Amino acid sequence: MIVRRLLTGVLLSGLVLPLAAAAEPEASPAPASSSAPAPADPERRLVPPVASVLSPEIAARARVEFEANKSGKIDRARYTPEMNARISDTALAEVSATLRSLGTVKTFTQVRKITNGTLTLYVFRVECEKPPLIDVAIGWDPTGKVDYLQLGPAR
Repeated sequence: MIVRRLLTGVLLSGLVLPLAAAAEPEASPAPASSSAPAPADPERRLVPPVASVLSPEIAARARVEFEANKSGKIDRARYTPEMNARISDTALAEVSATLRSLGTVKTFTQVRKITNGTLTLYVFRVECEKPPLIDVAIGWDPTGKVDYLQLGPAR
């Protein structure tokens, strides 16, 4: 519970992006005809979508940033000035301690790619030795610097 609260409270970026792609689709009403299939069970949970185009290079870059945050030693030259301004040493230390408490990473899987205009975010699901599952959303500017980074419990 403490880890979940810490991760929920840790937001390394103030950017808010409508995550329409992440929302579960709403069930549409079936036509009144008798040949229509029965509506889907509303209790059934949908499996998170797999990103349409998996990129080993993007996954490797995201993993490097995740591990750097976990170690508490990020290379600030790889972040935009705006991101550097948002990441305080205190916040980085809190994120690092929280991520280290989860143990080693078992899986690091891309689950989503979100594009909004020129902004592209990649979402990775991280499973560590201890729960909870973590979602890492990351985006880079055109020069390759981290322009968005958010860590939190998987949704």
